[in-house]
Amino acid sequence: MKLNLGDQKNACIVGVGRSIISRDSGKTATTLATDACVAAIQDAGLTSADINGLATNEMGLLNGYQLRESLGLSNVSWYGQMGLPQVTATFSMIEAAMAVEYGASTYAVVVMGAMKPRGNGSRRDPFAGMPRPPRIGGEGQWSAPFGGNGFSFVHWMSRYMWKYGAPRETFGHIALTARKHAADNAGASARGPLTMDEYLNARWISKPFCLFDCDYPVDGYAAVVITTPDRARHLPHRPVSIIAGSQKTGPRTETMLWDDMSNMGATYCSREMWELAAGTGIRPEDVQVACLYDGFTILTVNWLEALGFINVGEAKDVLVGDAMQLGSSGPGPVLNPNGGMLSEGRVHGMGFVAEAADQLMGRSGARQVPDARIAVVSNGAGVQNCSMLLKALV
Repeated sequence: MKLNLGDQKNACIVGVGRSIISRDSGKTATTLATDACVAAIQDAGLTSADINGLATNEMGLLNGYQLRESLGLSNVSWYGQMGLPQVTATFSMIEAAMAVEYGASTYAVVVMGAMKPRGNGSRRDPFAGMPRPPRIGGEGQWSAPFGGNGFSFVHWMSRYMWKYGAPRETFGHIALTARKHAADNAGASARGPLTMDEYLNARWISKPFCLFDCDYPVDGYAAVVITTPDRARHLPHRPVSIIAGSQKTGPRTETMLWDDMSNMGATYCSREMWELAAGTGIRPEDVQVACLYDGFTILTVNWLEALGFINVGEAKDVLVGDAMQLGSSGPGPVLNPNGGMLSEGRVHGMGFVAEAADQLMGRSGARQVPDARIAVVSNGAGVQNCSMLLKALV
């Protein structure tokens, strides 16, 4: 799927909202999603009566029909519920933008998030009141039940380190940057300082992944409101235009069977996103904010290369010192100023959409990137990937 709005600017973000993000919220997915949606609708200067479009995800145990009732939406003319892992946030943004552009919706809310996995000994059942997930079939039945989907990314990191001579410190820089930025994010779950020594000496998850190479499981949701620029002019905040977006799977659809362990599907969707944006004249060097998927640190390195922010194989030379951190005088965008999923918490990529919008609206407080006008958001890992280009409307 692809989206090219270019200079027409027919869809934009006008409101942002978040629930609390915590390790154990004590709330249901529907409650947290409702909190995020209400905050976004109010932020846009609207009421639930104005909303006639809604996009949710199947991840995180969210039931879209329950959410619609919780929000009191009585006039929904467009509804989307995505089931793709990792890419759901930006994928749904692209669909909602098209719904607004073509008149299927006037004001649409996109809400995504996650609930921290809990074992059988949990004091509360996260599936309470929900239908049980379907049994896994197809290729996934040989990997997902054993944790194979997640830890297949270990092979990508091992391959990268061997092929390009990247030390563990390269990936540690991603983790330390996330933690440094999270310190200025009051809503982040992991805000304490992290040193390179602590990273290098952290317990192994699966070599070469250590604890800090993996994102931070939380309960949390984020939401945005999308409409047209004409309507946005009457609303309280600077609109953020959705310039272009792309969702790609690459040549294979199963992470465990990927044919080339030296790159991921991010390469395909990034290339298409920039092709779609070619008419705007925007290039990678024009981007001030990069909110890039960091389920594992290797994924962020892959996105940085795929999007053209660094050359392939040169991460070990670029990701040093204060590179891509707030206050850096070096080249490149500021990376994940909210702390990313590594430190703010794993909200399945929607936290990146919310952060990019806030940055381009100029209201991120202590973590505000100076003169932020253009941002890239990416979601996804392995075979499923999606990226989106945003620009502040003046």
